Amino acid sequence: MKKMLGEGWKSFLKLCRYLTWYGISMAAIFYFLPIVGMIAETGYETLIGIAKFTSILGFFVVIVTWQVLNTRDRWRQRA
Repeated sequence: MKKMLGEGWKSFLKLCRYLTWYGISMAAIFYFLPIVGMIAETGYETLIGIAKFTSILGFFVVIVTWQVLNTRDRWRQRA
């Protein structure tokens, strides 16, 4: 009986420790994400137009390249 009570108490303390760390991490995420977003927005707004265009174009080139490579690999597997 004493052993079950001790194990129950340990489980309860583990739960409390998990909830504490989870709460701290969620609070940190909700606190820091808006700050990071503001910094990223400020950095993006300070870019000149050609840099914005180049970054967006580069992003799309990476996506298209990834899609083409995946499609090519699937076609090779089928053949």
